[in-house]
Amino acid sequence: MQNEKEKEEIDKEDLETIDFSWIEEFENLDKEYKDYYTEDLTFIKIHCIYLNKENEIERVLEDNLILKNPGFLSREEIVSLIKHNMVCNQVKYALLYILKININVDPIHLKTFIKSKDTLSVIGGNFLQSIKNIDTIKFDKSISMFHDLNDLIIIFYNTGLETTHLNTSQTRKIYLNSTSCKKTKRNIFKGNLL
Repeated sequence: MQNEKEKEEIDKEDLETIDFSWIEEFENLDKEYKDYYTEDLTFIKIHCIYLNKENEIERVLEDNLILKNPGFLSREEIVSLIKHNMVCNQVKYALLYILKININVDPIHLKTFIKSKDTLSVIGGNFLQSIKNIDTIKFDKSISMFHDLNDLIIIFYNTGLETTHLNTSQTRKIYLNSTSCKKTKRNIFKGNLL
């Protein structure tokens, strides 16, 4: 028993003499570089651009969107954004383009990115992407100080319809009967045999 107590006392003395100041120095240095680490996006900017019939920009709306799943914008969120922003100043607009800007430069390439004149063609060629299908959009990890540059741009064009002239009573309702059954080959043959 004495040996164990002596060992514990010796271990405590050793711990007191160890210099832990290097840990604090490392943490201080690490804080300086925290802005240069890549992290998942928790929010993105949304820009809605409205074009008139002459393809001139009439209005630009900007908003921030907090992502439900970091790094992902779900299909439902996109559809909701489009539906919510289709009418502006009592004029109905139609969707023209969806563009994604994702600044996904790796920290190791940051110095080259800043100094290079042909940066966009070499490193940043994929920052701007056209979204062809309305589906979940993935945003790559981005350097913390570039998080506010990641963007989704939705471009609408004027359809020429004013919302006051749209008549919603002309919508036709279709009712489906649940009692009707579909005839398949198998059901037809069974019916003929009986």
